[in-house]
Amino acid sequence: MIIVWRLPSQELLQDSGKEWLLNVLANCDDHMRDCTIMLIWRIWSLRSDLTHGKDDPPVTATSDFLQSYMNSLNLCGRFSTDDILKGKMPVVRDAIVEVPAPPMGLHWPRPPLGWAALSVDGAFMQEDGSAAAGMILRDHEGSVIFAAYRCIFNCNDALEAELHAIMQGMALALQHSALPIVVQSDSSTALGAMTGDSLSRSAYGHLVLEIKRHLQDREFVPSKLKREQNRVAHRLALYSRTESTTAVWLGRSPPCIEELVPLDCNPIIME
Repeated sequence: MIIVWRLPSQELLQDSGKEWLLNVLANCDDHMRDCTIMLIWRIWSLRSDLTHGKDDPPVTATSDFLQSYMNSLNLCGRFSTDDILKGKMPVVRDAIVEVPAPPMGLHWPRPPLGWAALSVDGAFMQEDGSAAAGMILRDHEGSVIFAAYRCIFNCNDALEAELHAIMQGMALALQHSALPIVVQSDSSTALGAMTGDSLSRSAYGHLVLEIKRHLQDREFVPSKLKREQNRVAHRLALYSRTESTTAVWLGRSPPCIEELVPLDCNPIIME
């Protein structure tokens, strides 16, 4: 299927814990995620057929079936049920799902020369209340200064987890680097706590107070990332939450992100 569909690379298909599949899907764009889920559904369907003694169909048959099914779903998204039933739509060849080019500019953005970048993310599961924070500090070349993941106890929601990640990441950055720091997060609300007062009188006030205290000790500049640019911190937080573990790694990456860090960096542009 990888010949006709853009699917996750082998580097992403790593066992990163109990929810490795969710981690893979989180690092896909919308189209890749749809194709991946469709392929997994087909694999499970074929497994069920084999378990019940049915013949294994040729790979080409599965490929044609999945492409046809995806085309049908694409039509459903573009036309009403009445249009489809009445045939008031382009022929199927016009509705073929195109494989888009890989998204550009979604790498982790390096900090300027002489700065370090602190990428943070919080993970929270409403069903069981489990939460964790992931943090990684890198210099302008992408070298890891520290990477850390920490369980969070008595967390109420995702925003609180994000604030914990910023606060704890800033504290670790003060200990392990003397550089001014860009704080990178995909939560604009959490980043707003660094410069605004909207959360100061909320239930998160104690976390905001600690964040502002760190601002007195070093130059920290907030920077909003897209989710796709924050994959490393996201995986750290997800691993910590699912494995219920806490650790700090100095000067290197933990195994759960070791293969992702070099892939995550944007290229250095030579002047």
